[in-house]
Amino acid sequence: MNIAIVDDDARDKDHLEGLLRNYASLHQSELDIEWFENSESFLASYAPFKYTLIFLDIYMIGMNGVETAERIREADPDAIIIFLTTSADHMSSAFSLHVFDYLIKPAEKDRLFRMLDDATRQVTRDGKCFQFLDQKCECRIRYTDIIGVRSNGHYLHITDKDMNEYKSRMTFSEAEKELMTDGRFLVINRGTMVNMDYITDFSNGVCVINDVIYLPYNVKKHKALEQTFRNYVFSKVRRGMH
Repeated sequence: MNIAIVDDDARDKDHLEGLLRNYASLHQSELDIEWFENSESFLASYAPFKYTLIFLDIYMIGMNGVETAERIREADPDAIIIFLTTSADHMSSAFSLHVFDYLIKPAEKDRLFRMLDDATRQVTRDGKCFQFLDQKCECRIRYTDIIGVRSNGHYLHITDKDMNEYKSRMTFSEAEKELMTDGRFLVINRGTMVNMDYITDFSNGVCVINDVIYLPYNVKKHKALEQTFRNYVFSKVRRGMH
């Protein structure tokens, strides 16, 4: 794992690094750690996909962690960012920026190790690909990059995070059988399935994806669907509340 720690407190950095190396030793894994004392020096050398995990202190002199996370997200929407902080005041920012987790300083060993287990599974999970034929060409899209899937006539329309749309002769039931094994997908209506990571609003009978795609959902099942989405949202942020 290549890990970046962006924190202006050397004592907190040393404490976290010691726990990370302990985790790596227990799991017999290689670990490279780079420490940056401020956001500016980190961003000066940052490149997408350079780090497996980025630990980012929220309260720093100069550019703070929230602003830095926004810059990272512009370059790499899939980067795994973990906020480090002394309080839980920025939970809403953590969620809006799709931060993976939220650690109260100084990091507690058991809590950190559980988070690292989850992150390892996330890295493996995000490598899974959905395979299909589009105009007789074989396509592979990572699960994490799929916004939604919908049936339209004789075709299945698959939309990715860059708003590219693919058409396949695969049936909706075939796609559903595969994608619904992954906890982030939700069937909101007959022939329509969405990736909950991209939902920006879910209310009044409309599911909004990335603030630009508006899809109706099954009104008869609205309570169950809305509850499923709320549970999913809570599961993403609850780790930072402990």
